[in-house]
Amino acid sequence: MSRMNGNTIKRSRLQSFSLIMMLAVVMTACGSGKISNENMTEAAPAAMAEEYAYDMAAYDGGVVFNSAASAGAAEYEMAEAEETYAQEEGGQSTVAAPETSRKLIKTVNISAETENFDTLVPGLQKQVETLGGYIESISVYDVGSYYVEDTMQKQRCANLTARVPKEKLDGFLLQVGEQTNMTSRSENVEDVTLRYVDLESHKKALLTEQERLLALMEKAESVEDIITIEGRLSEVRYQLESMESQLRTYDNQIDYSTVYLSIEEVRKYSAPQTATVWQRIGNGFMKSLENIGFGIRDFAIGFVIDIPYIVFCGVLIAVAVIVFRILWKTWKKMVAKRAASREKKETEQKNNE
Repeated sequence: MSRMNGNTIKRSRLQSFSLIMMLAVVMTACGSGKISNENMTEAAPAAMAEEYAYDMAAYDGGVVFNSAASAGAAEYEMAEAEETYAQEEGGQSTVAAPETSRKLIKTVNISAETENFDTLVPGLQKQVETLGGYIESISVYDVGSYYVEDTMQKQRCANLTARVPKEKLDGFLLQVGEQTNMTSRSENVEDVTLRYVDLESHKKALLTEQERLLALMEKAESVEDIITIEGRLSEVRYQLESMESQLRTYDNQIDYSTVYLSIEEVRKYSAPQTATVWQRIGNGFMKSLENIGFGIRDFAIGFVIDIPYIVFCGVLIAVAVIVFRILWKTWKKMVAKRAASREKKETEQKNNE
């Protein structure tokens, strides 16, 4: 009997403890519900601020730091650099080699000679336009002069900066080589693939951020949130415009190769650089003789052309000599007369004494 009473007392104690715990849970739930209802308006801006916080920390000077954007940039670069695909043919899968689109800026410097300056320079301009390119700058100036028969000819030089489509560059350079005598040629290729891909990755991340900022703008309720979002949105748009400008500049430099042409007018082409030592010595000796002959001929032509000036100068010199001699004789006579009159006076003074 005593055992039964003990069990009954234990059950009643357990039931009482369970009832007390249930009441405590109900009271806590009611209190939390009341608190959440009272602070709902304050929690909404805080949630928006937390949602927007990732954007404010996402960029520092236009560089993405958050993990999501970095992962997207890495995936983009990997896709650009190591893109592969599989094709199912007859139940077998074949993997193609990776395709990469390199961004190359090519610059060519050419120095050339021509014996037909008046025909070559306009012809090169037309060829560039026919190939779909354009002349960025051109300058023509005189570097000397020489006689051809009895006419003085000016020796000219032209500097051209031509922009030629990259796929037609080799053809244009071949035409220049056929129409002129190239004395020097150099090429420079700059690989800007990494910088180009990096700019595109940043641009993509900025576009994503811009979309999220616009979505946050629609949800914003307070003036402070709207001002903050508009400020960041202006920064993002400015960075987007700057990156798009850089990408356009790269596209122009990549699609149109730059050719710097320096064309000099000559009477006769120089010896090619591929000639042997003795050939170059012989050509140089013959060129020196030709230059001496040209110099003598030009001097003779110039002398004949300048004969009127020479005669005129000779007449002036003769007149000057004659006038000088007359003045000299007149001066000598005057000096002699003065000396004679002085002696006469001295003689008269001695006689008077």
